This record gives sequence, C-alpha cells and structure tokens, in this order.
Amino acid sequence: MKSISHLFNLFFNFIKWPVAVMMLILFVPAFYADLIAIQKLTNADVLIEFFLPFGATAVLFLFMPMLAGSFFAIMEHELTHMLFAVLTFHKPKGLDVNQDVGGSFSFEGKGNWLIALAPYFFPTFWFFIVLLMPIYKAVTGALPEFYISLLGVFLGYNFIVTCLSIHPKQTDFKVAGYPFTICFLPGITCLKYGLVFCYSLKGGAGVEAYFRLLWQRTELFLQPILSLI
Repeated sequence: MKSISHLFNLFFNFIKWPVAVMMLILFVPAFYADLIAIQKLTNADVLIEFFLPFGATAVLFLFMPMLAGSFFAIMEHELTHMLFAVLTFHKPKGLDVNQDVGGSFSFEGKGNWLIALAPYFFPTFWFFIVLLMPIYKAVTGALPEFYISLLGVFLGYNFIVTCLSIHPKQTDFKVAGYPFTICFLPGITCLKYGLVFCYSLKGGAGVEAYFRLLWQRTELFLQPILSLI
C-alpha cells in the first residue's frame, strides 16, 4: 500500500499546478454558470423547499459559532481527510475529535494536496445523504417528501462551516501550500456548489446540463484570448 500511496502522491504533485491553472481559468465561467443555473432552476417551490432550509441553516450556524466548532462539524472535517486519504491508499493511523481544541487525523505516508484540501471542496455529509437515498427508496418505494429540503439543510451547513474554517492560520492550507490554495479553492468552490445545486434539484441530468453550461461559459470567457493567438 505504501508504494501505491507514493505513486498517488507523485501523480498529484505532478498535476498540482496544471490543476491550479485550470481552476483559475474556470473560476469566472463557473461563477457565471452557477448564477445562470440558479436563475433557470429557481421557482417558488425551489425557494421554499431548497433555499429556505439552506438559508435558515446557514444563518443558524453563522450566528451560533459554537455549532460550527461542534463535534459534528469537526467530525465531518476529519472524516473527509480520512476519506481522501483512503481513496489515495494512505493507511489511517488515528482520528481524534475534541470539540474544545479541534480534531486531527493521521495516516501513513507523506500525503498530498487532495487530502489536505478535501474538506473545503467535498460536502461529505451531503454526499452520504445522496448515497443513502437509493436505499431508502428501495425500502419504502419512494424518496421522502423532504428530500430536497434535507439536501438544502446539509448544503447550507457545509457552506457556512466551510466559510468559517477558511482563515490564514488554517494548517491545511500550509500543508497544500498557500499559493496553490489561493489558486485552487475559488474555482473548485464555484464548481462544487454549481454541481451540488444542479444534482440536488435535477439529479444526473442536472449535472450534465451544468457541464454543458460551464463549457459554454468557458468558451465565451476564453474567446478574446484565443482570438489573439
């Protein structure tokens, strides 16, 4: 496993700056794609079923900071580190969650920027809800009526907790490197929320439509540059 994890680390180190450049390019197109997707998909039902739970949860966590530093939030953060460590074949060594001082996750090997920054672009609890819903549907025969609202709650939670965890002293940014983090996070964040929003409302078809929209916006964004070549 050590040799496989080492290969993964070499690979992610190799693509690190190409990924950073790609995220810099996609930041503006993804931002506009998000706005267009929200405009096209939002109606009265979506406002009530998705954005109301999203906003209420975000406001709750914003004005009650102790929730953002709760055991629940810290656990998700460290579990996300662990998930991406396992996915890149790093053997976990320890997981510690302490509401008063924060959490830590350790693993064998050097690690990579994907593990370090995973909690800032991957909504783990939202993803778990999505994974559990097919099981729920298989047992009950249908998705729960509050499914979209539940996704809104967990996305609102992820949004505000992620915002509150971004600060200059964040050790994860030091591990990934501050220049890379600054280049990578804005673009991947816009992509994350656009994809998650479209999937929450339209499933796989929504994701496909979002990528088409993103491609169109990227072509428009790059057109003035490409015309000079």
